[in-house]
Amino acid sequence: MKSKTFFIAGILTVNISQILTHYFQFNDFSKGILTGTGLGLFLLALLQKNNTVKS
Repeated sequence: MKSKTFFIAGILTVNISQILTHYFQFNDFSKGILTGTGLGLFLLALLQKNNTVKS
């Protein structure tokens, strides 16, 4: 259940950051933080799901 939440939060964070950068101007640091956080959550969800399958 926790991995599904991280997966959804990661995908939404990346998508929202892409939408916001289309309409507003952000510096590179802000874009990187938003995209990096989303990808980090996405990878965390995949790693947790992978560990639960092995157990």
